[in-house]
Amino acid sequence: MDLDLVLTRFDAEVRADPAPPAGIVVERRGGLVLLTGGFNYVSAWSLTAQSMAAAIAEQAAWFRARGEALMWRVYDHDGPPGLAACLAEAGFAPDPQGTLMFYDLAEDLTADLADGGEVRRVRTLSDLDGFVRAGGKAFGEEEAWQREAFAKQLEDPAMALFVACVGGEAVASARLEMAAGSAFGQLFGGGVAPAHRRQGLYRALVAARVAEARARGLAYLSIEARDTSRPILERLGFVPAGRETTWTLRP
Repeated sequence: MDLDLVLTRFDAEVRADPAPPAGIVVERRGGLVLLTGGFNYVSAWSLTAQSMAAAIAEQAAWFRARGEALMWRVYDHDGPPGLAACLAEAGFAPDPQGTLMFYDLAEDLTADLADGGEVRRVRTLSDLDGFVRAGGKAFGEEEAWQREAFAKQLEDPAMALFVACVGGEAVASARLEMAAGSAFGQLFGGGVAPAHRRQGLYRALVAARVAEARARGLAYLSIEARDTSRPILERLGFVPAGRETTWTLRP
C-alpha cells in the first residue's frame, strides 16, 4: 500500500468532501469544513500560521455561545505548525490519542466467532435499539442521538450498522459509512461489552464490514483506532498511517 497516495485520497475524498449522516449538515466557513447537528466536528481546513488563531477563536466563541461542544481531529500529517498549541490556547482539550489506519480491500480477511456468537446487519428499529444498548455497554454511555439519526438510514446505502449477539442479546456494535464517489469506507464504533470480550466479536464485526465494503466495490477502509484496538487491527492486516488527536471544546 502506498500510504502517501492513500493519505492524499483520504484527505480529499473523506475529509474535504464529507458525506454527512442524517441530521448532520456540512458547512464551509472561515477556511473550515464543519459537520454540525447531532455532533459538531471540524473535518478539514485551509489555514495558515497567520490565520489559524483567529479562525479557531471565532469557532470557539460561536459554539460556546450556543452551549455546544466542538471536536477538531488533528492527524500527524496536518498543518499548519503550531495548530495544537492554538487549539489548547482557545480552550480545546485533547482526548487520548488514536492511530489512523487503513485496510486494502484487495486483501482477504476472515474471523471466527466463539460458539453461540452471531453477527447480523441492523435492519429494524428493534435491532437499532440493540445496537444503541450494546454501544452503551461497551463504552459506558448510550449515545441516544443515534436512535433518531440512524432510524432514518437503515436502508441508506451510505451506511451499514452491525451487531454481534450472544444468546440472542446484542453485546457488541459497529458502524460502516460509505460516501458515494469515495474509494473509502469508514469504520466507527466497534465496541464490545466487557463481559463478552476475548470471544472474537470485535474481529467478527471488522470482517463483516470488510465483506460489505468489498461488495460495494470500495478500495480501502479507514479507522481511528484506540490503542486497545490497534494490535488486533494490525493482526488483521490494517496498516498504521500516523497518530491522531481529537481536540474537544466542551460547552
